[in-house]
Amino acid sequence: MSKVQLIYEGVSQIVGGPELGLLVLSDLTHTRQIAIVCDKHMEYELGLRTGEKSVTERLLPEVLCSVNPMMTSEHYEILFNSIVDGQYKALLVNKDDLTLTPIRASDAILLAHVAKLNIFMEEHLFKRQSVDSSVSQNKMALPLNALSFEMLHHALEKAIEDENYELASMLRDEMKNRAKEP
Repeated sequence: MSKVQLIYEGVSQIVGGPELGLLVLSDLTHTRQIAIVCDKHMEYELGLRTGEKSVTERLLPEVLCSVNPMMTSEHYEILFNSIVDGQYKALLVNKDDLTLTPIRASDAILLAHVAKLNIFMEEHLFKRQSVDSSVSQNKMALPLNALSFEMLHHALEKAIEDENYELASMLRDEMKNRAKEP
């Protein structure tokens, strides 16, 4: 399995979606990037740790990392290996015994940030999901399969309101395809 190493770039807000944010990750060359949807709470948690004065040593992620000295990049890494129903699937990989522990995607990024773990994505998934990072710093395209059903519904309503019927048709088709899946 080939994989691409990613670095956390920051958090962006979704226009029209005040309860959601995007965690932006790029490859090491900063040529392609992906975005992972997160909730407002995770946006806040990461914001605490990226500010000038981070006072987080007594918060749960930092405490758990301090009591587990093995939680380092020497022993663990994060791997994104698929996307299902608009949610990236992440694994905490123990490099010593190769055990895989499923973890929510945004929590995986927070853990990687706190414990300074390397983040990887399977290469075929990265090629399929990533977008060119040099196109625009203000906008980022998201693949339809990276959106939750609720986000698709909201986008469909917005596309109809804006009379963008081609986009509305694509969104409707994606929603129908997901409804057919078991």
